[in-house]
Order: sequence, then C-alpha cells, then structure tokens
Amino acid sequence: MLSLIYRRCAYATLLLLFGTGLAHWLLHGWFQHQGDFGPEPNPLEPWMLKLHGAAAMLGLLVLGSLVSTHIHRFWRLRRNRSAGGLFLSAALLLVLSGYGLYYFGGEQARALSRQVHIVVGLLALPGFFVHLWRGRALRRHPRV
Repeated sequence: MLSLIYRRCAYATLLLLFGTGLAHWLLHGWFQHQGDFGPEPNPLEPWMLKLHGAAAMLGLLVLGSLVSTHIHRFWRLRRNRSAGGLFLSAALLLVLSGYGLYYFGGEQARALSRQVHIVVGLLALPGFFVHLWRGRALRRHPRV
C-alpha cells in the first residue's frame, strides 16, 4: 500500500491532468468567442494547455515511480491485475497520443492522435476509480 502523502500526490496529479485536459477540450470545442474575423480561441485555452503539459510531466514522474513500487509489487502478487492493467494501458496510450499531438507528422495522424487522447482521457478517470474500488475491495475481502 502507498503512503498517504504518496497517494495524495498521485491523486492530485491525476485530478490536475483530468481537470486541465477537460477544461482545454471544452474551451476549444464549445467556448470559442466571436471575433472580427470569425470564431477565435478562448483566451483561457492556451493556459489550460500549458497547465495540462506541466501536469503531464508530473504524471510521468508519478507513473514512473508507481511502476517501480506499486505496479511491480501487486503485479507479482497477482492482485487487481485487470483493472490495474487497463488503467496502465490507458496511461500509456495517453502518453503516446500526447506525444503524437506534437511530433506525429501530417494532419491525419495528428487528428487521430487527438481523438484517441480525448476518448482515452475521458475514460481514464472512471477507469482509475474502478481500479481504486477494486483494490480496496480486495484488501477487505482478499478472495473477491
């Protein structure tokens, strides 16, 4: 089990990632304002993207530290593998698609990367809560 401070840092990072990503997506898609020459980006949009990028760097640190501690330990114990594996897969897809947003060439590749990033990002937080719930249930009743 992770220490309280470690868990809180990981949860805060996850919520910051989810919140800034969701805010950017909403600002980009639904909260543009009308300028002199048509729709213009919301002024908060670039700030949300910058915060999301900073949170992503923190997220990579948290993910890396979890691999060597939490994930390695519980994978060997064969506990909560399905929910943990799905959440880890989502995290890796988010890392790859986030990388693709900046470094994949061509508009089609970037558009696909963006769609994958949005869909997986929206599903990641509920997936995390399933992993958390399942882990707590296994602690209370190890044979569940």
